[in-house]
Order: sequence, then C-alpha cells, then structure tokens
Amino acid sequence: MPLLAGVGVGGGRVALMAIGGVMNQRGTWATTMVAIASFHVVFAIQTGNTLEIVVHTGLAAGFAALAIIGALTSSWILAAALLGHGIFDVFAGSVVANPAPGWWGPFCLGIDVVLALALAAILWRGRTLD
Repeated sequence: MPLLAGVGVGGGRVALMAIGGVMNQRGTWATTMVAIASFHVVFAIQTGNTLEIVVHTGLAAGFAALAIIGALTSSWILAAALLGHGIFDVFAGSVVANPAPGWWGPFCLGIDVVLALALAAILWRGRTLD
C-alpha cells in the first residue's frame, strides 16, 4: 500500500508541476531532489542520535550535489538522482542506520520513480529544460 500511495503522490506532484507550468524548469527538478533528500535528515533528528544526523546530512548533501550538478550540466543526472534516491530509500536500512518509518522506503520509491520517469519522458522527447 505505501508504494501505491507514493505513486499517487508522485503523480499528483507531476500534475501540479504541469498545471503550474514548471515542468520544463531545471530548478524545479533540482529543488524537488533536494527537498526529497532532506527527509532522512528530519528522521535522523527525531532520533537525537548525533551520528545518524551527521551521516544522513552527508547523504542528503550528496543528493543535493547531484541535483546541482544535474541542473548545471545534464538533466539526465537529475532523473538518475531521483531514481537512485528511491532505490536508496528501499535499501537504506541495510547500508546505514535508517531512522525513517518502515513504510517510508516503498512510499518514497513510488514518488521518486514517478518523478524520474516524468523527467525522463520530457528528456526523451528531445526537450531541454530552461
């Protein structure tokens, strides 16, 4: 159920971006990536564990760096970062301490995959982002 909810939220996000006329803006996709990556920092802060906060802040900074690099060079990097983040969410607990609720991984995977596919569809059509 969390995966389906994530797909629905991702679809809603894409629809709102289309309605708002911001689908073709690099900044929209980069900001979305940074916002998504920051959730694990929030979950780590809830634990009060300094090491978890540092680790997840570092991971979020890595995804933020990918967002910036993608915005400045190739939008395909943004699409790959979104997809990679969804995969990370599913497997995070097997690599690092995962402070997120158990349902979060599948939920975020659904959102991230829908967003990555939406961006990839734009790019496959040969469109460039502003």
